[in-house]
Amino acid sequence: MDVTEQTEAVTAVLSGKQRFFKAASTIAHLCGLVLKGKRYIGRSPVVQWATFYLQGQINVRRDLLFNISDYSKKHFQKKSFGKLKRLLRICPEQRIQQDILQIQACLKTNRAFQCLPSKTQRQLCQVIIYQKYEAGTVIIKQGHVATECYLVLSGKLKFMMANENEKDKISTSETLCEAEGGDFIGEMCLLTNTRRPSSVICKSDAELVVIGKEDFKRILANIRYEQHHAMCQFLRKHLLFSTWPQGKIDFLIQCSLWRFHRAGTAVVTDSLNSCFLIIVHSGRCMEVAKLESETTCTQNATWKRTPHYKSEKQKLQEASLTPQFLKIRTLEQSDIFGLADIMDKDGTLQLSLISEGATCIFIPKRLFLEAAPAKSRLIALEMLSRYPTKRTIQESYNMQQAWSTYRTKLIGLHLEKHARPGLASIGGW
Repeated sequence: MDVTEQTEAVTAVLSGKQRFFKAASTIAHLCGLVLKGKRYIGRSPVVQWATFYLQGQINVRRDLLFNISDYSKKHFQKKSFGKLKRLLRICPEQRIQQDILQIQACLKTNRAFQCLPSKTQRQLCQVIIYQKYEAGTVIIKQGHVATECYLVLSGKLKFMMANENEKDKISTSETLCEAEGGDFIGEMCLLTNTRRPSSVICKSDAELVVIGKEDFKRILANIRYEQHHAMCQFLRKHLLFSTWPQGKIDFLIQCSLWRFHRAGTAVVTDSLNSCFLIIVHSGRCMEVAKLESETTCTQNATWKRTPHYKSEKQKLQEASLTPQFLKIRTLEQSDIFGLADIMDKDGTLQLSLISEGATCIFIPKRLFLEAAPAKSRLIALEMLSRYPTKRTIQESYNMQQAWSTYRTKLIGLHLEKHARPGLASIGGW
């Protein structure tokens, strides 16, 4: 490289540095103007952060903390459901391809139907028959030979099992569990070629689609068999059911439900009123409880008695003290929900189960209590010994609430100390 080339290289380097320093100087100048503007409106960095933090806390509580009613089961919209009924009234042999695609689109919101492959969905749409039943109607009778299965569109159905007292020759029936929109019922007996283990009665007016035995064997048998086999293997390997005889597990599966819940939907809203023991087969769920501290009750009662307008500070305190759903734990594969309720554990909480995208097995609690061997009960009690008590959860919640209140108070005092005339109107406080 000659002298000329070296000179040009040095000049290029110096030119690049000059451009860099010039750009950096411009950015520094702009940052200085921004900081000067912030000082001009009277906000120190600490006050600005505190304001942002408190406003963010309000927005989080307003927008992210869920209300259990927001996760209730969603039924078909009236317009879509009316369209589905009109389409299903068409004779199966007369349904054209366009009818089948429209029926498939209407049933996409059904929990059990949406889990099936698209080809299977279309095959079912060709053959299913719509039926409406009044409350009290017997859909399936215990002991009868299975000739069809059902997909529940809407309404509630209860499973009843008759028990006969050999001494007095008196037959009594007790409710095992309930089915609802989005459940398949009656298919296990078609699959295993066994008689109905329980009766199914409409608890309310219900709408179902009927699938005949031959259509079931042709379209659904292979899929449901795989699910049935997977459930059997899963329960046999589960610690709680490892001591159960094979016959009892098979009977338990016949009376259980298999449900998939999308993320953000309520699996159970109230554990104390649920008739199911729920085992997470895959995915995750969140167990939550609504707790209310004594401070919250006292403060809310005081504000309700106060007739004057609430200050912004009071609104912040109220937002921080509002009773909320407290997350207890995350349930993953093989974890159980509802075990404490059936084992008579002291201080049972009213819990809810929220899906984060999970497939769950719903086992009737009464059936579990009647069939569980002694060793299985001991295992259940051992599982419960590792679960936090109501008192522990309540104390933890109260500590969190106390810390949140203290932190909010400190930041509020800091805001008042550094506030200038006109700051409230400028900052929106």
